[in-house]
Amino acid sequence: MSSYLKAENLKLKRTMTKKLVLIFPIVTLFFGFMTGVYYQLNTFNWWYMLMLPGGVSLFCALVNQKEEKKIKYRAVFSMPIDLKKVWISKVILIAVYVLFSCILLALGVGIVGKYVLPKVISSFALNSIVTIPGINAITAAIVIAITSLWQIPLCLFLAKKFGFFVPVILNVAVGIGLNGAMAVKSIWWLCPYSWTSRLMCPILGILPNGQLPVGKDTIMLRPDVIPVGIVLSILLFVVLLTVTSSWFKNQEVV
Repeated sequence: MSSYLKAENLKLKRTMTKKLVLIFPIVTLFFGFMTGVYYQLNTFNWWYMLMLPGGVSLFCALVNQKEEKKIKYRAVFSMPIDLKKVWISKVILIAVYVLFSCILLALGVGIVGKYVLPKVISSFALNSIVTIPGINAITAAIVIAITSLWQIPLCLFLAKKFGFFVPVILNVAVGIGLNGAMAVKSIWWLCPYSWTSRLMCPILGILPNGQLPVGKDTIMLRPDVIPVGIVLSILLFVVLLTVTSSWFKNQEVV
């Protein structure tokens, strides 16, 4: 399997896909400055509510485009290789990129919030800066990556089946529409798009709308949702990966 991963990673050498791993977190960190003392909270909120769903779908669309652009997977389908492993390696590689982006975002939020923000914000507001503990930020980054895993095989399938723009538009539009709306309901666990934002409530203390920190006495802070969301995310990821890899294995050159 390692040889498949190395091959997929080599295909993306000097491509925009790898650059986006850095670009997405940096752009999110930059726009976070508009929120002042709530910089850390809102930067994280924008990340998993908007930027990351767009990033995941764009990663998948670009990875698929790399194969489709010139020879439409002919080089892959004509080789004596395991197509299921090819698909799985693409998914795993994108998952690594997503995790790396999430960790970069968490580190950036911590560094900017601690060393940069106090220098640019008014002195009278320094005591009002809302901060996120470092352990919570790193935990959040890992959990965000895990709860976003299921989107990768889905978006990669949509890109292969329907083209570049379908996964990008669909994943972002549906994500925005369902994320905040379902995360605050008791049936949040039925909507995969709400899992990340719901788990961020106890981890980061952020409401899905990102406007205010979660109050101390609220059901939204209950930590028992964390293992539920993680298990559901992994199970859905395994199901989607199994189904889509089997589908890809049966593809033929057209």
